[in-house]
Amino acid sequence: MTSLTAESSPRIAGSPRALVRFCSNAQKRLWGLRLGRLYGFGIGVSYAVLALIGPASVGAAAQLWARALGAASWVAGIGALSLATELAARDAALGLTGLARLRGVREHELERARTIAGAQRLGMTVVVPGLMLALALLLRFRTLHGSLAALALALLTFPYAALVAGTLAPLARACSAWLPGRGRLLLLALVLGPWLLGSGIGLHVPSIPGALAWLLEQVARSFR
Repeated sequence: MTSLTAESSPRIAGSPRALVRFCSNAQKRLWGLRLGRLYGFGIGVSYAVLALIGPASVGAAAQLWARALGAASWVAGIGALSLATELAARDAALGLTGLARLRGVREHELERARTIAGAQRLGMTVVVPGLMLALALLLRFRTLHGSLAALALALLTFPYAALVAGTLAPLARACSAWLPGRGRLLLLALVLGPWLLGSGIGLHVPSIPGALAWLLEQVARSFR
């Protein structure tokens, strides 16, 4: 506890960015986010290998990119479960909340920084495999058209990652506030409930996983 407080304490009142870094350091040990980093890297490696040994076509590359980011989105969802827990109580128990208050930080500012820090970490879970795959595609393609497609996929990774993170992180923190102590269950119900219902009855039911999958599919189709 002492070491975490020490490494999280510097300059938290100087700027919003410093406060976000403070919260990001406090979230380093959350199991979901740590697992997300590991699995995100694993997805990047596995899909990069597939890109290097697979067919060198732009359409196939775009489909591979969509599948990689789809898998990374599910991993980001695992990370969001950690953000749906009682982070305020955890920070208070570690002495981080008291330290922040001594530096003049209000609770709503701290909560906003928690959300932004969590979103950044979730976003990196998607960005890392997307960029690893794009780099492998750049090495694989031998034509200008293919190289430009790989660069386009790399650039498209960033707004998609921002969409995933900007959706899951605020929703996770809201679930923690709406149902204290059961935030993860509420998040699972809101995210997976409509998707499972649609799969079970064979009808289209609007859901976050369904919307993200549809978006990735539309992007991949545009490269055909």
